[in-house]
Amino acid sequence: MPILLTYFDRLLGPKIYLNFPESLIDELNANLLNQIKSLLDTSNTGFFTHTFKSNVDKSSSELKTANWIFNLESLWARGRTEIAMISVIVPEEEPDYARYEKQLSRFVSKLVNTTEIFKAFYINKAPKGEKEKVEEKYLILKEEMERLCNIFSLRKIETTGHLFTFSDLTQIHTVSIPKDTIKKIREIASINNKQNCFTVIRARGESVKIDLIPVDTNRIFNLIVIFKEQMTIRIIQRISQVLTRHKNLINLVFTSGICQEVERCVYEAYLSLESKEENLNQIIEEIYNIPGIIEIDVKLIELKGITK
Repeated sequence: MPILLTYFDRLLGPKIYLNFPESLIDELNANLLNQIKSLLDTSNTGFFTHTFKSNVDKSSSELKTANWIFNLESLWARGRTEIAMISVIVPEEEPDYARYEKQLSRFVSKLVNTTEIFKAFYINKAPKGEKEKVEEKYLILKEEMERLCNIFSLRKIETTGHLFTFSDLTQIHTVSIPKDTIKKIREIASINNKQNCFTVIRARGESVKIDLIPVDTNRIFNLIVIFKEQMTIRIIQRISQVLTRHKNLINLVFTSGICQEVERCVYEAYLSLESKEENLNQIIEEIYNIPGIIEIDVKLIELKGITK
């Protein structure tokens, strides 16, 4: 899976420092590379996703990315800090971004805890007497990048297909779930002793997607954040920071990400509360304080029994 490491050069600005596979730079057009590099212009660190609109050969397509901006302590940098960003080009139509966040977090944590890893960014400008050490750290960085690329390249495909007529579907109002699928989701739920199943149904292009998510709550809140037509990475990062800051109070069950509508953008998430409902009001108030937010809507979804 394609990954890139962008480094903030104090003289040249953001530049692609490493990429896997090595042919990736030749495969992406200059406009897309510049857009990816521009993500590092923000000063906010942490995980975020971004989708680029690509116009290649007069055809329109999307390029999804999962990214993590991070700082490394440095004895050689101005301000004693190196700024970098790891980016993954996401191939799935419906990505599991939680998986990407988890793996990128591990990658960044390992780099941060590697002694003098900042020297890896000086492969072409090593100070006198430091060339051997710089090459050593650069090799470590390349190995970690390659390992991350291999991790993301391992994908397990587990799908089940069924064919219905719309006539039958209209009459029964039910889509059957195979026993093997039920068994699989029960196995997933049993790992963390989750007793309930949350269902999300959403339209995507010319199809409708259904997600079954094990949960350990009887109530879920649907949080809809509406902001002005100009969507910025900073807004998304600040919403994510608010939710992360209160992760001991809430669990993020599902997010559909950003939806671009006429004259506005919408961010939607489903949350479960670990404590009192008043804490949700506090979180909503903090999100309201983010510049660009114009409205927040909250809907309560409660546990339902089977209707016979």
